[in-house]
Amino acid sequence: MTAEASMPSRQTTPALPNAGLAHVRVLELAGNVGVAWAAKLFADLGADVIRVEDGNDMVRSRPHNVHRWLNSNKRSVQSLTDDLIGSADLVIHDRRELADLTRHNSRLVVLAITPFGLTGPYAHYEAAEINAIHASSWGNLSPGGATDPDLPPLKAPGHHANINVATVAAVVALAAVERAAVSRQGEHIDFSAVAAAAKITEVAPAAVSFLGVEASRLGTRTVVPWGIFQCADGLLQLICPEQSQWEAFVELMGSPEWASLDVFATGPDRTQNSDLVNMYLAEWFADQHVDDIYHAAQAARIAVTPVNTMAQLEADGHFAERGFFATTPDGLKLPGPGFQIDQPWWNLAAEAPDAGAHEGEGWLHRTAVIDHAEAPAGTNSTPAAALGRRPLEGVRVCDFTWIWAGPFCTQVLAHLGADVIKLESSDHLCMFRRLPLSPPDSPPSHDTSGLFQIYNTDKRSISIDLSHADAAEVVARLVAVSDVVIDNFGVGVMDRLGFGAPQLRAINPDVVIASLSGYGSTGPCAEYVAYGPAGGALAGLYASNGYQGGPAFETGVAIGDPCTGITAAWAVVASLAARRRTGIAATIDVAMAEAVAATVGEGWMQYLTEGRSPAPIGNHDPIWSPHNCYRAQGDDQWVTIACTDEPMWHSLCAVMDPGLAHRPGFADAADRKRNEAELDAEISAWTKTRDRWHITEELQAVGVTAFPSLSSHELWTGDVHFEAIGMLERPPHPLTGERVVPGVPWRLRDGPNGLRRPAPLLGEHTFEILTDVLGYAPDVVDELIARRVVREPAAAQSD
Repeated sequence: MTAEASMPSRQTTPALPNAGLAHVRVLELAGNVGVAWAAKLFADLGADVIRVEDGNDMVRSRPHNVHRWLNSNKRSVQSLTDDLIGSADLVIHDRRELADLTRHNSRLVVLAITPFGLTGPYAHYEAAEINAIHASSWGNLSPGGATDPDLPPLKAPGHHANINVATVAAVVALAAVERAAVSRQGEHIDFSAVAAAAKITEVAPAAVSFLGVEASRLGTRTVVPWGIFQCADGLLQLICPEQSQWEAFVELMGSPEWASLDVFATGPDRTQNSDLVNMYLAEWFADQHVDDIYHAAQAARIAVTPVNTMAQLEADGHFAERGFFATTPDGLKLPGPGFQIDQPWWNLAAEAPDAGAHEGEGWLHRTAVIDHAEAPAGTNSTPAAALGRRPLEGVRVCDFTWIWAGPFCTQVLAHLGADVIKLESSDHLCMFRRLPLSPPDSPPSHDTSGLFQIYNTDKRSISIDLSHADAAEVVARLVAVSDVVIDNFGVGVMDRLGFGAPQLRAINPDVVIASLSGYGSTGPCAEYVAYGPAGGALAGLYASNGYQGGPAFETGVAIGDPCTGITAAWAVVASLAARRRTGIAATIDVAMAEAVAATVGEGWMQYLTEGRSPAPIGNHDPIWSPHNCYRAQGDDQWVTIACTDEPMWHSLCAVMDPGLAHRPGFADAADRKRNEAELDAEISAWTKTRDRWHITEELQAVGVTAFPSLSSHELWTGDVHFEAIGMLERPPHPLTGERVVPGVPWRLRDGPNGLRRPAPLLGEHTFEILTDVLGYAPDVVDELIARRVVREPAAAQSD
């Protein structure tokens, strides 16, 4: 493995004429990992991506040859020329200041991915991954269920947060490129990585805004049992949100006497006695073998998941049977895409180039777009009509999704202007509608849950009983006028409803179909149970997440769900773009396990380079030091500080203690890394007597990346920066009023911004969808309601 990872790269020009995005030209202005990842998403689907490397390139400086993962399928030049700009479709960069490139190309889309965005009080702040993840409150929520308040909140390994939010940025950029192809007018996208990361912090915004309580990493988890347990030969993760799952697991354990005690009888009982539950379970798991319990538990529909290391990920039979891994022409084995598609549009056609290997080259021949599909995806689009619109206006989404992964995907599409129509039923309510997150001053109902509201803004709802014999005709009419059909039911559910891919194709040959599931629709584990936490476990993320020298932990946020939704949104928009070019409507299979595994390339490259799976290193970095979350003045107050180059280190010393710069053990980056514990102690002694905001302001003033580890309460109850950039939205909801919900983490220069509507009441738009979209006469709608095929809103109905 070590020899393979160090092989010199050959210079191969990517050429994917049959790929989905072969008509797109992308300029990547080399910068951070997020920028490189966003550009790689385009390159892997056949876009012509030219990387401009002018010395501002973090990616090539990362250890373990990470650039060979992030730069595959790209070309590299060292000069940004007018000719390249003039014929590009998209420029991706992370610079706060950049000359207006549209003067060379009025159709150009420019995507600026910066930590805080280009406006607002913190826009000028520097931020590495550690600062961004803690600024978003995600770090402050990790690890979930923590018991030691003396340990700092924890970032995820590598650049996991920035890679996820960069996928969202790529979705926005591609949608804007497609709009520009019709409108003949470009766009500038101001994308805040911190805002996008904050939007995926699960229940935290709802807990703060709807219940008035703080979400915290400390304390008992909401579901017990839920955690990682050590077996005789590895780690397993267990979560039992349903009483039936707990009872099945007790039976699997052989019904031990302790499990029959009254203190473990119900979910609330187990939560109150979580220490005892976890103690007994740890004793039992210690004598078990991972594979035995994994498959036996799954056969009983219990969500048990291996916590894979990178070596175990490589050997996992389910990933192998689905063909997840891919190989570059020079023989480097890499994680594949986070989605599978029934078209040959994704490929590793070229290894990462040497810097400047393609200097002087121009754009490759552009693959023509078919004549009969002028619109980017929807119908009746013209250049004039596309001007000043959200990028996906005209696209209709038939949305079967529920809980989190699917709704997160369709919310991204809705924010971009798509008409997302949720198919819902009061007989099978979304779990997010049922969870007890309604404001204390509102009568609780399936319309008042804050968790549902924060992930379903900008959508419409039709209440329809899918089990009714006459519902199929209504659904078929909606499918016939939709561009996308998406679900995240268990594998086989859509087939049983009569709307599997063959049936959908028969209704509408041009519809893009996307299905999201835990393990994907094929493979030996396709029907296994998987909740959001399983994604990080299967993908190898959790095995390297934790404090240095300590056990593996989850990432606080159940990243599997939003990562799956984000990945699906990318695959859907890419398929819409490919449909415009090729006339082919794709079928997409998104497995949560693969969606997360596609993002762990840094850990994977460390495994290839060193021949062993990476271990937890806390808030530290493989090469940069100092790089940590330090205690500040006050109870549970923390500040992140990172020095990613020598000037930052010397600036830190100038503020903190000029003598530090001359200590033999801290002379250079390698010395500081070797003596990291001593250095952290010095910095902690300085920070713990100072206010974290004062530290931040003092260090940012001299160019050092520093920022507090914000709690969710601080973020969602009036953070000045989030207020300034429109992330604290207050859409008027008819039952819960104007409560803060997360806004949209990007701003368009030439299009509408912000939320369009609050989350819908159950069935709120039933009548208008049936009449305006599907063409039913009002009297026919009345008949459908009378026969309870569809239902009108019942906002006052309690659960």
